[in-house]
Amino acid sequence: MTNRAWDELIDLIDEKYQIDNSNRKTEPLEDNKDLTRTVESIEFEKDNVKYKIERIAGPVIIDKKTFYHQTGSANRVQYVYDPEETSTKVVFYRGQPDGYWNEIQAEDLLS
Repeated sequence: MTNRAWDELIDLIDEKYQIDNSNRKTEPLEDNKDLTRTVESIEFEKDNVKYKIERIAGPVIIDKKTFYHQTGSANRVQYVYDPEETSTKVVFYRGQPDGYWNEIQAEDLLS
C-alpha cells in the first residue's frame, strides 16, 4: 500500500468512525539487527467492536536459505534482504473481549 493510499484510508476511517489510537514505531528485524522495519497502526471502533489496522514497511526479502538437519528436517531458515528496496503489508485485526487481537480479512470490515 502506497503512502497516499494509507493516508486516504486513515482519513476515511477517521471521518466515518473516529480513530481512537494511532502509533508509529521503528524496530530492528528479528533475524538482522542492522535493518529496521516501520509499523504504523490505527485503532477504531465500529458497531461496538474494536479494530486495528497495521501497515508494516520493511526491506524486501530477495532470498530464503533453508538449513537442514542430518535427519532431513528443516533446522532453521535465513532470509536475505535488499536494504534499498522496501515492501509494505497491511494487516487487519478484530479486538476480542479478553484484550487480544485476531487477524481478519479486509472484507470482514465491510460486514
